[in-house]
Amino acid sequence: MQFAKPWFLLGAFLLGLCVAASGAHAQSRGEDSERTITSGGMRREFILHVPSNAPPGPKPLVIALHGAWQPAGVMQRYLDLDKIADREGFVVAYPKGLNLLWNDGRATVAGIMPIIYPRDDGRFVLDVLHTLEKEGLADPSHAYLMGFSNGAFLTAYVACRYANSFAAFATMMMTVPVGYAESCKPARPVPILMMNGTYDPIVPMFGRPTPGARLMSATDSANLFARLDSCAPPVETRAPHARILRWEQCTPGSAVALYEIAGGHQPPSQSTDAMDALAAIVLGPRRSGLDAPQEIWNFFKRFDNPTVTPPQTDAPLIAQTPSGTVAAPAALAAPVAATVAAPEPIAPQPVVAARGAAPILSAPTSYATAWQGIAPASGADAAAGVAAPVPLPTGAPASAVRVAAAPVPAGSELHKPMVPGAPMPLQASFRPTGGTTLASSFAEPAQVPLPPPSPLRRMSASAQ
Repeated sequence: MQFAKPWFLLGAFLLGLCVAASGAHAQSRGEDSERTITSGGMRREFILHVPSNAPPGPKPLVIALHGAWQPAGVMQRYLDLDKIADREGFVVAYPKGLNLLWNDGRATVAGIMPIIYPRDDGRFVLDVLHTLEKEGLADPSHAYLMGFSNGAFLTAYVACRYANSFAAFATMMMTVPVGYAESCKPARPVPILMMNGTYDPIVPMFGRPTPGARLMSATDSANLFARLDSCAPPVETRAPHARILRWEQCTPGSAVALYEIAGGHQPPSQSTDAMDALAAIVLGPRRSGLDAPQEIWNFFKRFDNPTVTPPQTDAPLIAQTPSGTVAAPAALAAPVAATVAAPEPIAPQPVVAARGAAPILSAPTSYATAWQGIAPASGADAAAGVAAPVPLPTGAPASAVRVAAAPVPAGSELHKPMVPGAPMPLQASFRPTGGTTLASSFAEPAQVPLPPPSPLRRMSASAQ
């Protein structure tokens, strides 16, 4: 696991910065508690924040997922989301990843190391939601999911796979894997807000290969969800240190927003301090003047989940007869007719396959495939290493075209997945598109005559 060592050093440095900065934020007026549940046969933990002045009954819920090697408690103080929760009256849950990492849907844990202990962290997030729903604390029709960095990758994975479980999603410092162009098929249109830093050295906006998956750019990631939501072209607005693209004319109940922050791998805050400046040495600058949690909550509260019926807090828990006696058990088992009209079915939108996009490997077979993380396509396209494109529908918006990557020459070897024992591409046997070998494409260097011997010393016979 030699390739993971720099990430461990980075994580240790960031953890020290976060712990040192954790005491600088204001204390919340709500109540925090440590909770433990069983998910996938494992004991899992999360922090629960409940506003002290919130009315009784089910309340809106925001689940916030921390980044890699970032404790949930540090994420809680770093974001200052509790301050908004106390003012607006919603509950916040901060799940804890095993070893401070998430299995976020890529072929590696957090895009850093091979999967050693498989677990379904997406199911864990749903178990947190269902636990709070059964306790009567969370309103499932107003449940929202957000994440930062590694937690944002898991948020996008849940949005593609469990779209019916949350009303809206938000990601900070994440771009989706290229394979999502084919595999992301949410059950309904997905309202999602994305934030990315233009100077982010960890998850660059323009996309890059990572262990377990090759990533799209931030723009292509937003275009993917805009196409899934059948959105019209976006409208551009400006904010302090930010350029914002908003797709508002989408399928009813959905929208997409992309915040391009002129900063690094840190969400913007209303104000910054010296610890933020110290973290900028590794993560890039953290900008002030735009509060990320406030922007996210303003986006969240516009949406509810049309697939979930809001809880009726004033309904009796046990049916009674007019005489006051408890009704027969059969009456309790009688189904209640739903009064909410079913949402209008949405015509499926064809997906535009990106060149080279393929399903993510379920598990890497070596360090080489762990870094590449892309499985070859099937059939004739596998031999060429190119995924077959899907034709665009008539009248498709121009934004759909931007999801596809630039064409790759059929004869090129650079885009093919690396396998154990395979030669590196830039060897003498590598043939570029022109057909000549790399070694023969360079002229033999000219023979340069030796300089005359120095008059100050006598040259040895071996040097003549």
